Amino acid sequence: MPDEADALPTSRIVRWVALAVVIAFAVALYFRAGVRLAPLTTPPPAPPAPPSRPPATAQPAN
Repeated sequence: MPDEADALPTSRIVRWVALAVVIAFAVALYFRAGVRLAPLTTPPPAPPAPPSRPPATAQPAN
């Protein structure tokens, strides 16, 4: 048996390295933006109330 039989093929090494890069990229994105996001199980926030307008006052005629 040749010694090369136990060696990993290059394509398998590339596949594992690519998978590791994708996982590292996903973790980096999570720590960049994910910590500021609300959890998926929280209810959506209530819509904002319209701004209240002060009561109209009569303007003195000039």
